[in-house]
Amino acid sequence: MTDTYVPVHIYLFVTHFKKPESMAKIKIERISEWNNKAREIGIYIDGKKVGNIDDGKTQEYNIEPGKHEIFAKTSWCYSQKVKLETDEATITSLTLTGYKYGAWVLPIILGALLTYSLGKYALNINLTILIKLGAIGFLYPMYFITFGKNRYLNLTEKNSNVLQHHSA
Repeated sequence: MTDTYVPVHIYLFVTHFKKPESMAKIKIERISEWNNKAREIGIYIDGKKVGNIDDGKTQEYNIEPGKHEIFAKTSWCYSQKVKLETDEATITSLTLTGYKYGAWVLPIILGALLTYSLGKYALNINLTILIKLGAIGFLYPMYFITFGKNRYLNLTEKNSNVLQHHSA
C-alpha cells in the first residue's frame, strides 16, 4: 500500500477555500479627481494592504464575514478608518475621494492670481486683495498635507446590498 503525497500548499488552499456565496465583498469606487490623478492609493483591510486603486476605477475585495477596519493611504496621507461589520453574501460599497473642495482650491487660487495680474498690468487696477485671498487659499491644502494628513483622503460608506445568486 502506498501513501499519497499531497503538497502542503495545495492542502492549505483546498481546506481554506470558501465558496463565494459565503464571503462578503467590499466594493470601493475611487472618484476621478485631477489633483490626485497621478497618486497611487493603497487600500488596507484590517491593517494589511490588499491592493491599489487607480483614478476613476472601482475595486472589489472578498473578505470573511465579520468586523473589519478599512482605510486608504497615499504617501504619508490617510483616510479615516472605517469600521464595518459584514455578513455573508453582502456587498458593502465605499466611495474614496480627496479632501473636501480639494479639486476646486488650486483653480480658484490660479484664477485669483491671473485676475490680479490682468488687473495690475493690463488694466492698471490695484487688486492686492486677490493676492491675500490666494495666500489664504494656499493654506487650505497645506493643512491636509501636514496636520490633517489623516483626513487627506475621504472614505465613506455608500450602502450595502445582498448578493443575488442565480442557479442555472
